[in-house]
Amino acid sequence: SGTEIPSQATLVFDVLLVDIHNPKDTVTVENQVVPESCSRRSVVGDYIRYHYNGSFLNGVTFDTSYQRNSTYNTYIGMGYIIAGMDQALQGVCIGERRRVTIPPHLAYGEQGAGDVIPPSAVLVFDIHVIDFHNPNDTVNIQILYRPEVCNDTTAVNDLVHYHYNCTLVDGTLLFSSHDYENVQDAVLGSDKVIDGLDEGLRGMCVGEKRLITVPPHLGHGERGATGVPSSAVLVFDIEMVSFEKGVPPGYLFVWLEESPANLFEALDMNKNGEVPQEEFGEFIKLQVAEGKGRIKPGLTMEQIVTDMFQNQDRNKDGMITGNELKLKVEEDKEREEANHDEL
Repeated sequence: SGTEIPSQATLVFDVLLVDIHNPKDTVTVENQVVPESCSRRSVVGDYIRYHYNGSFLNGVTFDTSYQRNSTYNTYIGMGYIIAGMDQALQGVCIGERRRVTIPPHLAYGEQGAGDVIPPSAVLVFDIHVIDFHNPNDTVNIQILYRPEVCNDTTAVNDLVHYHYNCTLVDGTLLFSSHDYENVQDAVLGSDKVIDGLDEGLRGMCVGEKRLITVPPHLGHGERGATGVPSSAVLVFDIEMVSFEKGVPPGYLFVWLEESPANLFEALDMNKNGEVPQEEFGEFIKLQVAEGKGRIKPGLTMEQIVTDMFQNQDRNKDGMITGNELKLKVEEDKEREEANHDEL
């Protein structure tokens, strides 16, 4: 043909087979390494984080998540990734490794993908599943140890003191209270810790140990946080060291029994018709000492007395009179009625 190939010439071709596939080929899975502990496998709708190396059948790598030092994150079975990978990520365990071979009609087809994936290329992915969760997942609590004697447990508004190790599902340590001199503390229900941990810290006895698994939508979400990858499932190993019973938001002191019928008379110990801060403080300390009342945890008695006294000393003359004194519940009721009147 033309001048390049003489007529009647015998031709010799040196051929390198790059890949081969059949239109009937499906996704194949090889070299599976499944963790011994696999209590759950991924399903359609789960959100998965995984590392991968992508290569062609000849072994040439075209992409890798390891080079970016970041997992690839996506929903499974919802069409966000190529069809073959969508299939391959279903039924995996956390920590599983597998090699997946995907024919082109379940990958990028005859068009390929830019300058990276040639037309009709067979793709091979070596996958390592880091973790996955479902948007409907709740906090999982595993009690590791609970004392036989447990007279009281933590609840909303309590100030809790605890030790913790925070890891990823694969065991990678992120944070630990043991790295600091003091234990961690938080008031439950006050948005001081992520929602999932707040929930997991409730109902605990002193000395109890728990393993709390928190899905990202109850943790640091899709954005992550300093030291926490995006969309990461977090595992907290918790030991409850101690806790102090709390008071409702906005309160500094609550009665554990019925308050005195005439509170001002009880406060006015010397019966002179006015109560200075020192006298007020002695009364509050006495109620706490006798178990009749409780102050807000995390504050000193002096702070509590000062704040409560200033709230009641409405004319700021250094004394509380019978006309000034009002219980917090009475103030709240008046405020609520005033709001109704405005409406």
